[in-house]
Amino acid sequence: MSIIATNLTHVYSPSTPWTTKALDQVNLEIKDGEVIGLIGHTGSGKSTLVQHFNGLLKPTSGTIRVQGVEVVKGVNLRPLRRKVGLVFQYPEHQLFEETVAIDVAFGLKNTGLSKEETKQRVEKALLAVGIEYETYMDRSPFELSGGQMRRVAIAGVLAMEPEVLILDEPTAGLDPQTRKDLLEHLRRVQKERGITLIIVSHSMDDIAAMVNRIIVMDKGKIYAQGSPSEIFSHGEELRQIGLDVPPLTQLLLALRARGLDLPADILNLESARAVIGRWLKGGKDNV
Repeated sequence: MSIIATNLTHVYSPSTPWTTKALDQVNLEIKDGEVIGLIGHTGSGKSTLVQHFNGLLKPTSGTIRVQGVEVVKGVNLRPLRRKVGLVFQYPEHQLFEETVAIDVAFGLKNTGLSKEETKQRVEKALLAVGIEYETYMDRSPFELSGGQMRRVAIAGVLAMEPEVLILDEPTAGLDPQTRKDLLEHLRRVQKERGITLIIVSHSMDDIAAMVNRIIVMDKGKIYAQGSPSEIFSHGEELRQIGLDVPPLTQLLLALRARGLDLPADILNLESARAVIGRWLKGGKDNV
């Protein structure tokens, strides 16, 4: 199964002076197990699009089918919302229970699981994000660091064992080391569970490090899609729609502009060091 949108259009406040077309004839397919980066400037339609993926919003026109369920009025969307986990920006603001274990288990209350099965789900979800169950289960989530709170909030969604996990700005406000740790946990979860992972982010570094395919949105439409190297090699075009490219790509593009024959599609520091080192040693033909 997958996510398939056909001519998907969403209009806010139709037939009023405040009418806004947030999505305009969007066509896309996301296959099971893909890791997708969704980028675009503020107001491009990213958040509106992903809220269709678990039925929080329904199309004004066109269709959206997610994991075999068409999102339309009158359809029971509860099964879909168990398959699709949506983590909004700063999810730690939604923590409210007395202990970490109870908070992570909140979404499992009405699933019919036994106490033992619930405990196993909670333990597994916390382990997936690097939180040791025995150490933290009885602690208040409000005693944790910001990064730990973020991971506990994500664990609450993982406990539902979704087939699709959508993260809206998952590293916003985190320090560099905490950001790196969280991305590593998410990468491992995706590989171990084989889930479809969709990351909405303004951090081009995060997108470059995590995803296999990027979908670029602009003015409610899909502007471009492709691999990170394909998308980020068009830095000037991205800047024209209010986006940027990772700093490393900016450096390589600047060096190319100065006459260095370097590829502009390198996305990690180790590869960049290697090709620049070869160039400096005179091995231009090997770059």
